Amino acid sequence: MSYYKKLKTDLTGAAAAGIITPEQADKVWERSYSGRTFASFKAAHWIAAASGLFIALGVILVAAHNWDKIGDIAKMGAFLLLFAGSAEAAMRLEEKPSAAIPLETLWFFMPALGIGLYAQIFNLSGDPVKPYLVWAALSAPLALLSKRPLAAYLCSILLFAVLYWGTLGSTNMLSLTMGRNAAVQPLWHWGLALAVLGAGFALYPGKKLGKPLGAAAVWLFFMLVADTAIKVRSKALVLLAGMSLAVLWLAWGRGEDEDARPGLPLTVWVGAVYVMTFFWHYRPDSYRLHGQDTTALGTMITWAAFAGALVTLAVRKQRLLPEGKMEDYLAKGLLAASMLCAFLLFDANEGSAKIMAVIANLILAAFGAGCIISGAKNSDEKMINRGVLVITLTAVTRFVDIFGGLLKSGVAFIITGLAFAALAYLINRGRKALIEAAKK
Repeated sequence: MSYYKKLKTDLTGAAAAGIITPEQADKVWERSYSGRTFASFKAAHWIAAASGLFIALGVILVAAHNWDKIGDIAKMGAFLLLFAGSAEAAMRLEEKPSAAIPLETLWFFMPALGIGLYAQIFNLSGDPVKPYLVWAALSAPLALLSKRPLAAYLCSILLFAVLYWGTLGSTNMLSLTMGRNAAVQPLWHWGLALAVLGAGFALYPGKKLGKPLGAAAVWLFFMLVADTAIKVRSKALVLLAGMSLAVLWLAWGRGEDEDARPGLPLTVWVGAVYVMTFFWHYRPDSYRLHGQDTTALGTMITWAAFAGALVTLAVRKQRLLPEGKMEDYLAKGLLAASMLCAFLLFDANEGSAKIMAVIANLILAAFGAGCIISGAKNSDEKMINRGVLVITLTAVTRFVDIFGGLLKSGVAFIITGLAFAALAYLINRGRKALIEAAKK
């Protein structure tokens, strides 16, 4: 919410200075604030959604309590009537959220109940993924027709969850990992998986595709490191793919506002760089990946992701630091360096791995310093705190790496604790001084 608070403050200040009228400030604020995820949902709407869920659970419990007393035809008939009735009522009461939201929630979860009922009556068993795909297909009309985003979010989340669960398994119609005796999964499995991925994107409400893009990037990375037809087993290629996908997500994963801060994509990129700092402990026989047979397709995808990330850095506005000439050069340089570090792992030895770890530490330090400088220049307290946090985390981790082996006595632990306490005090004083200076 800090972005919206700052926007509100800036608009109020602009109106007070006579740059814009108070009415214009209110309209700009309402337009920006209404673009949030679930912006149209009030407390009463969330309560209504919960009521719909409880109604669905209640129906299940009542049916389960009287299950043996109900005939098969009556069970299916009652379910179909209830399903059709909830759908019809939700459509008719669409303009009344207090009634429509519980009915839409009931409508969304009822296909799961119906599939389980049908399977029990007819003693069906088979592919574990198929019922969830049917559930998503039956819920898709609700996601497309509803004026509220709740059903679309739920259906999209369901599809992404099934995609992850199915493709990483080995005994279902979405399986992409190789089984014990199978060579490669059928090609149509890939087609179905991509269709599920596309459906998850299509049903996600609005144009806020940052989270679906991130889910797709993480899924692709899992497919590269798992035992699939596009697997890569070179440590350098795995790192190159991970960093390239992180940069692509950071560049293209727009949030709720075109100028909003990246949030989760930025956290993932920082986390990936932070992981690289631990290659200081690299040994040639460590970090082994199962199997050594990198596929040609996996290699092509990795290099394509790397090339796409480099082109993106050249043509698209960076989102690592706030706008500014110095910030742009620094941010694009840090993003490129984070990917190029992977080249040090080709035919890696302990020396090259340590060089990569040192570079990763320098990237984090430069990013933290850039955040502090930009935050002080733009009076952005959150940016200053972010920079201090990154630098502090890096410094503490490296201290433990270098001197951790000396902690062999109680006195050493006490001295280290006192040193950390002093560091925390000094850092906090410095952070507050920067924030106060930025406010003046």
